[in-house]
Amino acid sequence: MTDTTHLIEDVEHIFSTLRHEFGNTVNTLNMTLDILISNFGEFNDSTKLEFLHRALEQVGRQHRFLDAMRSYARAVVGDTKEIPMISFWKECVGLAKARLAGKQISFRQYIQSEPCSILTNPSAIYQVLGHLFDNAVDAVTAIESPEIELAAFTRSGNLVVQVIDNGPGISAENQSKVILPFFTTREGRAGLGLSISRKMLSQMGCRFELINRLPSGTKASVWLKICG
Repeated sequence: MTDTTHLIEDVEHIFSTLRHEFGNTVNTLNMTLDILISNFGEFNDSTKLEFLHRALEQVGRQHRFLDAMRSYARAVVGDTKEIPMISFWKECVGLAKARLAGKQISFRQYIQSEPCSILTNPSAIYQVLGHLFDNAVDAVTAIESPEIELAAFTRSGNLVVQVIDNGPGISAENQSKVILPFFTTREGRAGLGLSISRKMLSQMGCRFELINRLPSGTKASVWLKICG
Protein backbone atom coordinates (compact mmCIF):
# COMPACT_ATOMS: atom_id res chain seq x y z
CA MET A 1 0.00 0.00 0.00
CA THR A 2 1.48 3.36 -1.02
CA ASP A 3 1.93 6.43 1.18
CA THR A 4 -0.68 8.22 -0.96
CA THR A 5 -3.20 5.47 -0.27
CA HIS A 6 -2.43 5.71 3.46
CA LEU A 7 -2.92 9.48 3.33
CA ILE A 8 -6.29 9.21 1.57
CA GLU A 9 -7.48 6.58 4.07
CA ASP A 10 -6.34 8.73 7.00
CA VAL A 11 -8.07 11.86 5.68
CA GLU A 12 -11.32 10.04 4.90
CA HIS A 13 -11.34 8.37 8.30
CA ILE A 14 -10.59 11.63 10.13
CA PHE A 15 -13.39 13.48 8.36
CA SER A 16 -15.80 10.62 9.03
CA THR A 17 -14.85 10.65 12.71
CA LEU A 18 -15.20 14.44 12.87
CA ARG A 19 -18.68 14.28 11.35
CA HIS A 20 -19.72 11.61 13.80
CA GLU A 21 -18.15 13.02 16.98
CA PHE A 22 -18.95 16.69 16.52
CA GLY A 23 -22.28 15.99 14.80
CA ASN A 24 -23.52 13.93 17.75
CA THR A 25 -22.33 16.37 20.41
CA VAL A 26 -23.59 19.48 18.57
CA ASN A 27 -27.02 17.90 18.01
CA THR A 28 -27.28 16.85 21.65
CA LEU A 29 -26.08 20.25 22.82
CA ASN A 30 -28.59 22.07 20.61
CA MET A 31 -31.45 19.86 21.78
CA THR A 32 -30.51 20.27 25.45
CA LEU A 33 -30.27 24.06 25.26
CA ASP A 34 -33.41 24.32 23.14
CA ILE A 35 -35.43 22.41 25.75
CA LEU A 36 -33.93 24.51 28.53
CA ILE A 37 -34.70 27.81 26.80
CA SER A 38 -38.23 26.75 25.81
CA ASN A 39 -39.08 25.71 29.37
CA PHE A 40 -36.91 28.12 31.32
CA GLY A 41 -39.86 29.76 33.08
CA GLU A 42 -41.39 26.43 34.08
CA PHE A 43 -38.29 24.55 35.23
CA ASN A 44 -37.18 24.88 38.83
CA ASP A 45 -33.58 25.67 39.66
CA SER A 46 -32.66 22.01 40.12
CA THR A 47 -33.94 21.05 36.66
CA LYS A 48 -32.25 24.05 35.06
CA LEU A 49 -28.96 23.03 36.64
CA GLU A 50 -29.41 19.47 35.41
CA PHE A 51 -29.81 20.65 31.80
CA LEU A 52 -26.81 22.95 32.10
CA HIS A 53 -24.71 20.01 33.32
CA ARG A 54 -25.90 17.97 30.32
CA ALA A 55 -24.82 20.78 28.00
CA LEU A 56 -21.47 21.08 29.75
CA GLU A 57 -20.89 17.34 29.38
CA GLN A 58 -21.23 17.64 25.59
CA VAL A 59 -18.81 20.58 25.52
CA GLY A 60 -16.39 18.46 27.56
CA ARG A 61 -16.57 15.68 24.97
CA GLN A 62 -15.68 18.17 22.26
CA HIS A 63 -12.72 19.46 24.30
CA ARG A 64 -11.40 15.92 24.85
CA PHE A 65 -11.61 15.23 21.14
CA LEU A 66 -9.82 18.49 20.32
CA ASP A 67 -7.10 17.57 22.82
CA ALA A 68 -6.65 14.25 21.02
CA MET A 69 -6.32 16.08 17.68
CA ARG A 70 -3.67 18.35 19.20
CA SER A 71 -1.75 15.30 20.47
CA TYR A 72 -1.66 13.84 16.96
CA ALA A 73 -0.57 17.16 15.42
CA ARG A 74 2.19 17.60 18.01
CA ALA A 75 3.68 14.15 17.42
CA VAL A 76 6.77 15.48 15.64
CA VAL A 77 10.13 13.73 15.84
CA GLY A 78 13.25 15.76 16.60
CA ASP A 79 16.81 14.95 15.56
CA THR A 80 17.94 11.35 15.35
CA LYS A 81 21.20 10.05 16.78
CA GLU A 82 23.19 6.86 17.10
CA ILE A 83 22.27 4.69 20.09
CA PRO A 84 24.30 1.58 21.01
CA MET A 85 22.12 -1.48 20.65
CA ILE A 86 23.03 -2.77 24.13
CA SER A 87 21.89 0.37 25.95
CA PHE A 88 18.81 0.60 23.70
CA TRP A 89 17.83 -2.98 24.55
CA LYS A 90 18.25 -2.38 28.28
CA GLU A 91 15.88 0.59 28.00
CA CYS A 92 13.38 -1.52 26.04
CA VAL A 93 13.37 -4.29 28.66
CA GLY A 94 13.08 -1.75 31.47
CA LEU A 95 10.17 -0.07 29.69
CA ALA A 96 8.41 -3.41 29.26
CA LYS A 97 8.85 -4.39 32.90
CA ALA A 98 7.60 -0.98 34.06
CA ARG A 99 4.45 -1.37 31.94
CA LEU A 100 3.90 -4.89 33.34
CA ALA A 101 4.63 -4.09 36.98
CA GLY A 102 1.93 -5.45 39.27
CA LYS A 103 0.20 -7.34 36.47
CA GLN A 104 -0.05 -11.11 36.33
CA ILE A 105 1.37 -11.33 32.82
CA SER A 106 4.19 -13.65 31.83
CA PHE A 107 7.08 -11.81 30.15
CA ARG A 108 9.90 -13.11 28.00
CA GLN A 109 12.61 -11.25 26.14
CA TYR A 110 15.37 -12.25 23.78
CA ILE A 111 17.64 -10.58 21.22
CA GLN A 112 19.64 -12.11 18.37
CA SER A 113 22.04 -9.46 17.12
CA GLU A 114 25.70 -8.64 16.94
CA PRO A 115 26.69 -5.39 18.74
CA CYS A 116 25.65 -2.41 16.63
CA SER A 117 24.12 1.05 16.86
CA ILE A 118 20.74 2.24 15.60
CA LEU A 119 19.79 5.63 14.22
CA THR A 120 16.68 6.94 15.96
CA ASN A 121 15.22 9.57 18.22
CA PRO A 122 15.24 8.14 21.78
CA SER A 123 12.15 9.98 23.00
CA ALA A 124 10.13 9.02 19.92
CA ILE A 125 11.10 5.35 19.79
CA TYR A 126 10.42 4.78 23.49
CA GLN A 127 7.03 6.47 23.10
CA VAL A 128 6.26 4.14 20.18
CA LEU A 129 7.27 1.06 22.16
CA GLY A 130 5.23 2.30 25.12
CA HIS A 131 2.14 2.41 22.88
CA LEU A 132 2.84 -1.13 21.68
CA PHE A 133 3.27 -2.48 25.22
CA ASP A 134 0.05 -0.77 26.34
CA ASN A 135 -1.84 -2.34 23.43
CA ALA A 136 -0.39 -5.75 24.23
CA VAL A 137 -1.39 -5.43 27.89
CA ASP A 138 -4.93 -4.48 26.85
CA ALA A 139 -5.07 -7.45 24.50
CA VAL A 140 -4.18 -10.07 27.13
CA THR A 141 -5.93 -8.60 30.17
CA ALA A 142 -9.03 -10.77 29.95
CA ILE A 143 -7.49 -14.08 28.86
CA GLU A 144 -6.10 -17.04 30.74
CA SER A 145 -2.31 -17.40 30.93
CA PRO A 146 -1.50 -13.99 29.40
CA GLU A 147 1.93 -13.64 27.82
CA ILE A 148 3.90 -10.80 26.25
CA GLU A 149 7.19 -11.27 24.47
CA LEU A 150 9.80 -8.68 23.51
CA ALA A 151 12.13 -9.81 20.72
CA ALA A 152 14.75 -8.30 18.43
CA PHE A 153 16.89 -9.49 15.54
CA THR A 154 18.77 -8.00 12.60
CA ARG A 155 17.51 -8.19 9.04
CA SER A 156 18.54 -6.34 5.87
CA GLY A 157 20.39 -3.55 7.66
CA ASN A 158 17.68 -3.09 10.28
CA LEU A 159 17.14 -4.01 13.89
CA VAL A 160 13.63 -5.47 14.02
CA VAL A 161 11.99 -5.05 17.41
CA GLN A 162 8.81 -7.02 18.08
CA VAL A 163 6.16 -6.85 20.79
CA ILE A 164 4.19 -10.11 20.70
CA ASP A 165 1.10 -11.05 22.70
CA ASN A 166 -1.16 -14.11 22.92
CA GLY A 167 -4.42 -12.17 22.99
CA PRO A 168 -7.37 -12.66 20.63
CA GLY A 169 -5.70 -10.86 17.72
CA ILE A 170 -7.27 -8.38 15.31
CA SER A 171 -10.59 -9.17 13.67
CA ALA A 172 -10.70 -9.28 9.87
CA GLU A 173 -13.15 -6.37 9.94
CA ASN A 174 -10.70 -4.16 11.84
CA GLN A 175 -7.46 -5.33 10.21
CA SER A 176 -7.20 -2.31 7.90
CA LYS A 177 -8.62 0.17 10.43
CA VAL A 178 -6.52 -0.25 13.58
CA ILE A 179 -3.74 1.99 12.31
CA LEU A 180 -6.07 4.87 11.38
CA PRO A 181 -6.26 7.96 13.61
CA PHE A 182 -9.12 7.93 16.16
CA PHE A 183 -10.09 4.31 15.50
CA THR A 184 -10.59 2.33 18.70
CA THR A 185 -12.60 -0.63 19.93
CA ARG A 186 -12.07 0.27 23.59
CA GLU A 187 -14.34 2.61 25.50
CA GLY A 188 -12.70 5.78 26.71
CA ARG A 189 -9.68 5.54 24.40
CA ALA A 190 -8.74 8.19 21.85
CA GLY A 191 -7.52 5.65 19.29
CA LEU A 192 -4.27 7.49 18.57
CA GLY A 193 -1.50 5.23 19.89
CA LEU A 194 -0.84 3.25 16.71
CA SER A 195 -1.44 6.14 14.31
CA ILE A 196 0.97 8.38 16.26
CA SER A 197 3.48 5.52 16.30
CA ARG A 198 3.25 5.11 12.53
CA LYS A 199 3.57 8.88 12.02
CA MET A 200 6.71 9.15 14.15
CA LEU A 201 8.34 6.05 12.66
CA SER A 202 7.70 7.40 9.17
CA GLN A 203 9.42 10.66 10.12
CA MET A 204 12.48 8.66 11.18
CA GLY A 205 12.53 6.65 7.96
CA CYS A 206 11.47 3.50 9.81
CA ARG A 207 8.54 1.20 9.19
CA PHE A 208 5.92 -0.60 11.21
CA GLU A 209 3.86 -3.75 10.77
CA LEU A 210 1.01 -5.17 12.81
CA ILE A 211 -0.19 -8.68 12.01
CA ASN A 212 -2.12 -11.55 13.56
CA ARG A 213 -0.04 -14.52 14.64
CA LEU A 214 -1.09 -18.16 14.80
CA PRO A 215 -2.85 -19.68 16.59
CA SER A 216 -3.77 -16.39 18.29
CA GLY A 217 -2.32 -13.06 19.27
CA THR A 218 -0.73 -10.05 17.63
CA LYS A 219 2.81 -9.29 16.51
CA ALA A 220 3.88 -5.65 16.23
CA SER A 221 7.19 -5.17 14.41
CA VAL A 222 9.30 -2.01 14.15
CA TRP A 223 12.22 -1.75 11.69
CA LEU A 224 14.99 0.56 12.97
CA LYS A 225 17.97 1.55 10.82
CA ILE A 226 21.37 0.17 11.82
CA CYS A 227 24.21 2.68 11.50
CA GLY A 228 27.11 1.89 9.18
